[in-house]
Amino acid sequence: MPEDWFVEAVEQVTEAGRQACEAVRVAIRELEGSREARMAGKPLDEIVHDLIAGGGRQKRLGSAEAFRQYEQAVASMRAGVVRALVDEDGLSLTEVSRRLGVSRQAAARLYQPAAEQSAGGPDQEI
Repeated sequence: MPEDWFVEAVEQVTEAGRQACEAVRVAIRELEGSREARMAGKPLDEIVHDLIAGGGRQKRLGSAEAFRQYEQAVASMRAGVVRALVDEDGLSLTEVSRRLGVSRQAAARLYQPAAEQSAGGPDQEI
């Protein structure tokens, strides 16, 4: 049986979500360790030095990037859902917008071909 686009999209979203969660967990562990160090009386300049030396900036940027990838996967899946509801199920954009609880304009932007969407960036309204 050929892979279903929706199943694949859900798998991409869940994997990106897991990666984002893990990246945030790593950052939180670092921050919790620095909180414990501060509560134990360690000077702030040493705590900051340790955070930087431990790759704090890279961990922060990594978690932000992982979250962006998650948001991108969600936006891609939502666009696919809108296109399928219109093209495969015959719904109007007005009906799709009602079902998804978004404006008709947002549904129309999601309906655009994937190449046009990537040029404009992820849709921030939904």
